[in-house]
Amino acid sequence: MRPTTRKWFLFGHVVTSVGWIGAELAVLICSVLAIADFDPVTTRSANVIAGVLAGTLYFPASLLALATGVVLGLGTKWKLVRYHWVLWKLLATLALFGGGNLLVVPSFVAHGEQAARGEIVGASAVSGTGAMSVGLTLLLAATLVSYFKPWPKVFTRVAAERTDSLPSR
Repeated sequence: MRPTTRKWFLFGHVVTSVGWIGAELAVLICSVLAIADFDPVTTRSANVIAGVLAGTLYFPASLLALATGVVLGLGTKWKLVRYHWVLWKLLATLALFGGGNLLVVPSFVAHGEQAARGEIVGASAVSGTGAMSVGLTLLLAATLVSYFKPWPKVFTRVAAERTDSLPSR
């Protein structure tokens, strides 16, 4: 990948990843407000806003962060499975993308629709808040791992062992 192209993809990856963190944080704040406040109007409003934010922001932010990360992984020296930290980020992103879009976001959207109709949102909102907390923690951990790059190459030891076991000529 050319350096200018890499920089643009890196810029896009950072922006969409920060956007994804922001979407998680905004939904989490609304969700905590909805389950912690005693005012029915505030609770209803927070549930509606959480549902709108989750339904609008989560999928595009997570898809773009995943796509730009995969492009960077394939097109740079880091690759997708050469380093433990890149592999860990890929697996965490895939889990968050799948779990968030298939399980968590639909529940927030459903709670928002319930609240918009004036219905009481049940106790299942608490599990959504917990899932959003875990998601935010994983995204922040992925950011930390990207910055510090803590682990070595995935196949370093295996390659070294193979070369040691080869007969010398």
